[in-house]
Amino acid sequence: MSIAGRSVSNPVLVNILTVVILVLGLFSYQRLPREQFAEVPFYFITIGVPYPGVAAEDVERSVTIPLEDEMANLDRLDRIRSRTREGFSSVTLEFDQAVSRREFDRLFQEVQNRFNRVSLPAGVQQETIQEFSSNDFLPVIELVLSGEAPYGELVETAEAFRDRLRSIRGVSRIELVGVRDREITVRLDQDLLEAYQVSLFEVVQALQQRNATVPGGVLTTGDREYLLRTVGAVRSVRELEDTVVRGPEGTGSHSLQLSSLGRVSEEYRREGTMARFNGKPAVSLRVTKLPRASSIGIIDAIHRRVASLEDALPADITLDYFSDQSVPINNSLDTLLSNALLGLVLVVLVLYAFLGLRNALMTALGIPLTLAMTFLVLDSLGETLNSNTLFGLVLVLGLIVDHAIVNVENSYRLQQQGLSRRDAAVAGTNQVILPVLAATATTVAAFLPLAFLPGVVGRFLRVVPITVSIALVASALEASVILPSHYADWPGREKAPRRRLITALQDRFEVLLRRLYRRRGITLTVIFLAMVAVFSQAGRVPLDLFASEEVSLFYIEIEMPPGSSLERTSRTTELFENRLLDSSRTDDIRAVSSSVGFSGGGRSGERRSNLAQISVELRTPQAGRTASLQTVMEDLQEETAHIAGPEVVVFREQPSGPPRDPPVSFRLFGDDLQALRQVAEQFRLHLEQYPELYNITDNFDRGTPEVRITVDHQAAARYGLSIQATGDFLRGVLEGVPAGSVFLGNRETDLRVRYNLPEDITLEEALQVQIAGPRERMIPFSSVASARVDQGISLIRRVDGTREVTVTAEARTTDRLGEINRDLDRLWQEEISPGFPGLSLTLEGRFAEILTIFLDILRVFLVGIFLIYAILGTQFRSYTQPFLILFSVPFAFVGVIVFLLISAVPLSSTVIYAGAALAGIAVNDSIVLLSFINERRSQGDSVADAVAGAARTRFRAILLTSLTTIGGLLPTALGLFGESPLWGPMAGTIVFGLLFSTVTALLVMPCLYGFFYDRRGGSRLA
Repeated sequence: MSIAGRSVSNPVLVNILTVVILVLGLFSYQRLPREQFAEVPFYFITIGVPYPGVAAEDVERSVTIPLEDEMANLDRLDRIRSRTREGFSSVTLEFDQAVSRREFDRLFQEVQNRFNRVSLPAGVQQETIQEFSSNDFLPVIELVLSGEAPYGELVETAEAFRDRLRSIRGVSRIELVGVRDREITVRLDQDLLEAYQVSLFEVVQALQQRNATVPGGVLTTGDREYLLRTVGAVRSVRELEDTVVRGPEGTGSHSLQLSSLGRVSEEYRREGTMARFNGKPAVSLRVTKLPRASSIGIIDAIHRRVASLEDALPADITLDYFSDQSVPINNSLDTLLSNALLGLVLVVLVLYAFLGLRNALMTALGIPLTLAMTFLVLDSLGETLNSNTLFGLVLVLGLIVDHAIVNVENSYRLQQQGLSRRDAAVAGTNQVILPVLAATATTVAAFLPLAFLPGVVGRFLRVVPITVSIALVASALEASVILPSHYADWPGREKAPRRRLITALQDRFEVLLRRLYRRRGITLTVIFLAMVAVFSQAGRVPLDLFASEEVSLFYIEIEMPPGSSLERTSRTTELFENRLLDSSRTDDIRAVSSSVGFSGGGRSGERRSNLAQISVELRTPQAGRTASLQTVMEDLQEETAHIAGPEVVVFREQPSGPPRDPPVSFRLFGDDLQALRQVAEQFRLHLEQYPELYNITDNFDRGTPEVRITVDHQAAARYGLSIQATGDFLRGVLEGVPAGSVFLGNRETDLRVRYNLPEDITLEEALQVQIAGPRERMIPFSSVASARVDQGISLIRRVDGTREVTVTAEARTTDRLGEINRDLDRLWQEEISPGFPGLSLTLEGRFAEILTIFLDILRVFLVGIFLIYAILGTQFRSYTQPFLILFSVPFAFVGVIVFLLISAVPLSSTVIYAGAALAGIAVNDSIVLLSFINERRSQGDSVADAVAGAARTRFRAILLTSLTTIGGLLPTALGLFGESPLWGPMAGTIVFGLLFSTVTALLVMPCLYGFFYDRRGGSRLA
């Protein structure tokens, strides 16, 4: 007994199974975490090593290069990037994107083991080794505490909120922004030190000896054991002040306590970052989430938890939310969901028009059943419900009823021929089950390889082909197992409305097909010439790497002249804030948040006193904003252009979707930093001649002024001083010397000892500070050292062991990117390279990136085509008939190009991706048609009669399957409930491609079949 026979014979089991699947699918749907996009693991590992107080070149030599050398031969390693600045080294390891999760975990462990083998200099602090994913791009939400309250009160309130929020399930980390490190500072009076002949390092040693707890082992007495500890840990600032620096034997009279030499205070370091919100001092709490945690669930939990804390908020502190990701997530999901529901309604209406109410409802039931099975599998695979997943479901919405349509339509046709409902259900299903399974296999063969597409875009869209493949397999199971029972068992009449209309359409179609078939040679020639004509216009389609969703957040990155203080940068940033809050776009601006001493966008989270970043959040279009983000940015850029002070000001929109290069981007490699600087400047000036380019920048760091101290070896030797001792002393004068840490108020706080010098001390005054020599002799620092001001290097970037500089530019239009790249290559080869033989150039940017993506998708597409050919060859047992079916693919691409030309949509990676997926959809109608032609020929019909009979028989099914797929995607393509720059073009690509492939199946395929198999019988089609 066939599967359909077993289904028809046991309707109770089938109905119970239907209910169970729907209930379990509903539970899985509710369990799936909500996101805007699927999480993308980038398989990057970042190693951060602090080395406080050390120049960038010294950190590069002693930390960065040894780390790069140790990691260089790791398995599956693609690239090593490093960023070295004063006091810090960051090395990023980028692995092959095809690596598996299990293998990456092994590589992560190997990186940790190799790091432990590296010999690093004394003075480096605790390293951090962490992986990088798309969750690190943007926090799910920011809580901003702002107001005129004292800074300490702002920080303490933010820390209290952090402690209460970090226990929320799914929260990975809560970062405090605008908080400087708290420390206990011992400020020593220089005159008192000189009077008592006490050095700064003697005070440090006394504090370290005082603030210690020493284990004493275990004392055993009889049948008891005691743990011994010598307790000396400091518990209060008062205890620090009572620390004995010298005993009576050292002073000659009485003990010398720390309080006699200076004062002890708990304070915040001047170094760090400052934050403001809408012009007021602020502290932000940036919340990031764990993988697979629900952003919507976390944000809702934060709102509930904060509501219970707001009553305890001080009166002079205001709480605001910033960059709330639930807004774009809900907007994106609502847009897709609304369009999907409208598509579902259109699908049901089409089914009703062609199949009648009973058959339409029976067929439409396959949609929730298929979706339920899909949610079950997605939940078990650990996926989330995001716009990628939803688009996959929208894409497959019309496809999942195709199998049911073919089944119901064929069973209904057999019932009209006299079979009973039960017999028609079994016979109709058995007759089409192989073509249905073949159609499913070919569509999955086109989609599923896309899940293995390499690169960031491939991983970003990976869940789309997985979702489609799961849904297609589920719909095939539903049509083969559940639908036959429902067809045989459901009550009601099968009379289809508007039958005369369908018959009239079939008659008109048959007349047209006869005319074309008789002149099939001319028909195919015209079709071929039309295809060539359309493909020749493909060069007019503009290029864009990734069409992203409209966002409501952009950044203003400010770079002041090298050496600018944090206070100066803050004053300039405040001018920008005031202008933004009083601009012509004030009504469009929701909030302005500033970070001084930090820049994130193009500088990957760099911290320096001459940098600042302003984040501007706009009102959403749903909240009344009518202007586009780009328009608002351009207006504000014009209104702030007059502000003096910054060397560089860059406006950047918040990235949406996978990370991508700017339109123009290239790298210069070499060891000579000055040569890199000169060539980068030459390229920047050359790019300014292109009016479509803006934000032309490079990442070469101009350096900060530094004071180079030269020790007089002879003079230092006379006083018994070494270069190391002299350098340590100077560091203690200006930065202070760490003396351990103190556990106060349930918090570990660093302890630092320094001279009580003015904050604005001059270089000449610093050189007059006296240094302690042997035998407690105090020596003026200027007696053993001299100083000169020079330009230092504050940041060094390296790629694969070589220093590099990247030049980038944004573009208002991408029409001439290829020409610009060729011009840059010519400039390098003919004018620049001969003068700088030690440098090399690598062109990147979106033009190169989209070419790489196109080649990757082409390889995957060819794999899919081969799989489709293998499946069709197996089904039809023919080498040539699969080629006839595959002719639908290039004709579908004609529809894609027509869509891009008439809609002015650029050719992006997502459009190419949709085009590759279209191959599996386009062949479905031709598969069923060719199967019926072969069946009629096996019954003795001539080629012409078999073609005519099969085409008329399958006309309704082909038209119906195409209309349901188009109906499911049409609302998304048109943006009836909100446009999507990301998903709309993908939907439009498939809609137009399917329109043309349907024409191929109904008109071109019969002519093509006759051209190959009917050399003499054309006249009989009359």
